[in-house]
Amino acid sequence: MKLKKILAILLCAAILFGTCGCNIIGFSKDDMLRPPKTMGDEAEIEQLISGAASDGYTLKYPKSGNYRSAIIMHDLDGDDVDEAIAFFRAKDGTTRIHILVMYEVESVWYVSDDFTNEATDIDCVDFADIDDGATQEILVGFTTFTTSVNLLTVYSYHRGKSSSIDAGVNYSSFYCGNLDNSGKSKVVTLSLVSAETGAKATMLEYDSKRNALFAKASVAMDGNVTGYKNVVFSDIGDGAKALYVDGLLPNDELNTQVIYYDKQLDVLNNPLYHEKSLNPTRRSNSKMICMDIGNDLKYEIPTVTDLPFNEELTNMTGAQQVVWNDFDVQTNELVPVLYTVANYNFAFIVKIPDLWLENEFTAMTDESGALTTFGAWNHDATVTKLFDMMVFKVSDWDQGKDNDGYTLIYKDNRYAYAFINYHPDSALALSDDEIKTAFSLLGKGNYNNSK
Repeated sequence: MKLKKILAILLCAAILFGTCGCNIIGFSKDDMLRPPKTMGDEAEIEQLISGAASDGYTLKYPKSGNYRSAIIMHDLDGDDVDEAIAFFRAKDGTTRIHILVMYEVESVWYVSDDFTNEATDIDCVDFADIDDGATQEILVGFTTFTTSVNLLTVYSYHRGKSSSIDAGVNYSSFYCGNLDNSGKSKVVTLSLVSAETGAKATMLEYDSKRNALFAKASVAMDGNVTGYKNVVFSDIGDGAKALYVDGLLPNDELNTQVIYYDKQLDVLNNPLYHEKSLNPTRRSNSKMICMDIGNDLKYEIPTVTDLPFNEELTNMTGAQQVVWNDFDVQTNELVPVLYTVANYNFAFIVKIPDLWLENEFTAMTDESGALTTFGAWNHDATVTKLFDMMVFKVSDWDQGKDNDGYTLIYKDNRYAYAFINYHPDSALALSDDEIKTAFSLLGKGNYNNSK
């Protein structure tokens, strides 16, 4: 009977994790990579939390970031044994949030330290080796009463002992990564425009003498950005990385800013931002974010232009050409590596062949976005149809509904992607194989980043 109960619990947990990506029993998703903890561990951790809040407590969950659990299991000191970090507010009438650090020795759990902070909520939690030691520090951001202004705090742990590292830095978002090939993680904070300060990026570094983080370098950012849609670290050569920041602008627009550290000059750079000129990455659709188009762990930056279109001759809408660019740190310029037409509604791209780049072409979509027509753009503003690409519901495709003449490219559990090649008498006509290989779902392409 006990075995059946255990199997039932594991099955329910697997369903919860697989369908919504939620953490199981309040623990981090990293736990799924390790054998399940015993009920004894969970009971002991809960008992330690109860001991720190005798009047009762409410678990607090980080609002953003990779760790969204109120209790996070993480190996802080590299000994292949997880420590536990719990976030809660005691029911004692105070507004303090507790950060309880716990560790295990011979199957018994102990409290390392109980840190508190006056805050409204927890914004984000991350882990990074910021002092180039053998341990990972705990970085916790707390929300404040001011919108988009959070407070960064840092805690260290080693062999059962914990301590705080002086930080006290205000930020809108923070990220950890190796910017300068030093092997030591840097903390980069991004701040939106506020009543007190302008928008900026700041790289923090650890000072062992003061046991504190300090602002190593900072650079101005676009003050028109109202939030961050997507932020990633990307390789820019020589082992260094840059932070690619896709920022939200009014009217559902985006732009990308590239933040990187110049070790020789000891400065933080943001070369795509100029106060009095337009960012070349500004684009009208907030779905088009930086992506690893080549599947090489290096992100590309999109730039977007409208394709030619004559609204008087069709009830369709003009599509956009999306050029995916590398960032060249030597010239501080974007270098085109892949030309595509993008379908935002169904998240796929079609690679533009070299032949088309040398001639005028266009693409149009219907109101639903399911149909994309590709054609040669003529000097009289008319279009010679080359091929149609259509997205069907899988059930409609399997039943043969309205798919006569279409050739299947790809099918998943939701959609079937297919095309009709009209083989016109045009210099821009493609073969069926060329159309098939030009297609890719966004984020799942296997292009080699070459024209």
